[in-house]
Amino acid sequence: MLKQLLTTIAMTGALMAAQPSLAASPPNMLVIGTNLTGIRTLDPAQNNARTVSELISNLYDNLVQLSPDDLKTLKPMLATKWEVSPDGKVITLTLRDDAVFQSGNKVTAEDAAWSIQRVIKMGQVGSTDVALWGFTADNVEKLVRAKDEHTLEIELPQAVNTDLVLYSLAGSSIGIVDKKTVLSHEANGDFGGAWLSANSAGSGPFSLAQWRPNDVAIFNAQPKYWGGKPAMARVVARHIPESGNLRLQLEAGDVDVGQYVASGDLDALSTNKDMVIENVPGLGFYYIALNQKDPDLQKPKVREAFQYAFDWKAISGNIMRHTGFPWQSMIPRGMIGAPEEAAVRYDYDPAKAKQLLAEAGYPNGLKKVLNPSGAPTLPFAEALQASARAAGIDLDLVPGEFTPAFRERKFEVLLGNSGARLPDPFAVATQYAFNPNNSDEARLGSYYLWRTGMKVDELNTLIDQSMKERDTEKRTDIFKKMDGIYAGMASPLVIFFQRTDPYVMRANVKGYHGHTTWSTRWHDVTKE
Repeated sequence: MLKQLLTTIAMTGALMAAQPSLAASPPNMLVIGTNLTGIRTLDPAQNNARTVSELISNLYDNLVQLSPDDLKTLKPMLATKWEVSPDGKVITLTLRDDAVFQSGNKVTAEDAAWSIQRVIKMGQVGSTDVALWGFTADNVEKLVRAKDEHTLEIELPQAVNTDLVLYSLAGSSIGIVDKKTVLSHEANGDFGGAWLSANSAGSGPFSLAQWRPNDVAIFNAQPKYWGGKPAMARVVARHIPESGNLRLQLEAGDVDVGQYVASGDLDALSTNKDMVIENVPGLGFYYIALNQKDPDLQKPKVREAFQYAFDWKAISGNIMRHTGFPWQSMIPRGMIGAPEEAAVRYDYDPAKAKQLLAEAGYPNGLKKVLNPSGAPTLPFAEALQASARAAGIDLDLVPGEFTPAFRERKFEVLLGNSGARLPDPFAVATQYAFNPNNSDEARLGSYYLWRTGMKVDELNTLIDQSMKERDTEKRTDIFKKMDGIYAGMASPLVIFFQRTDPYVMRANVKGYHGHTTWSTRWHDVTKE
């Protein structure tokens, strides 16, 4: 069960005295040191990645929400209650009557309907989850509708497990926006997207005071927030991409919360009594991606050789100690259909890798270009390069930000990590095993199997079944079958670790909790 997954969260305190604090952020201000690289906009409809999801989750309320410690139980937010019709085709949500946007406009069912319509019609990455249920730019206005000022109806265009639909409504991309305010800033039919890139129009506990890409985002508390005024008058998210610098600022008290701290710095901070480290299990993996448009990598024995070419055990105790744990199933630990024990299916075996390469026609080994998906995966990529060399695979490591190239299928070998926001194996299976159209023109960059250029019809069918099935036992069997197929096909996505996300907090910070679905909220944060 998912709660089993959540029990792995480790709260690490200090054993040794820390250096004296040289400075401290004000008691009513939270300073977060993070990595803002690549965040071009704070429009919820145009985002679905980790860091920006947290920022957006504090500007915009959702209809429903998931607690950090219980990812299976939906809780009220803007919607006070909801019900599903007996045939599973219509979800009716009743909205609270005391919520207002930062403009002062009341939050209505029309705002909620338009927010969902907007996400679908814009067709940006924010629509990835909700579009799976069959909504299109042509049908969403008819199917997602305000019945009255406080009643929202969502009619599903196809058979879907309604739990999945409700989970998607808790995602930051479906934050409810102020229709009147956003439309007043619309330009050239952009649904207000340009204006929302650096402005906010939400009903959340904070409003956006300042946004400078790759530098800083500043948020002011909303005193009339329906959930009560936040304790923090201001939250500042600072771009501090260099881990050593972030560690120093945490130690000095200039920063209260640190994200994306490197393993070595985490080790040092773990012995500081003024720090707490929270390792939050993620719904994604660290993987090697092999481009199937490359004739060499198309060969199953070559793909299989990569399974045995990485000495993953050597880094599990250092580089990956805080950021992942060994796991080689496509179903995350603790979810229905996942193996009950550690899913270790291949180990480092250079001789076996060389044998497989020889059987594939490469007795003298293979040479390819290796790209990390970004800076956080570079140490992992360096470790892979070293161990693969002994296995007959010469990888030319070219550092940089290669996520865009991965989306465009313009790579040979890539080392990446992923996450998902729906707390259900369907979400991860869709990411790793779904590809309904393998053509370049399809541009299905949300699906990693499409990025690698492989299409498996049986997996597509099973994923579709898992989306529609409502019986838990039947869904469990579907995911087990799916995982068995994936394990036996020498996948072009070679999974080694399930991710965890470490958050470092100064010990005087209370109520800040990293969220598996990246929707950490600051409303209840205090400082002692």
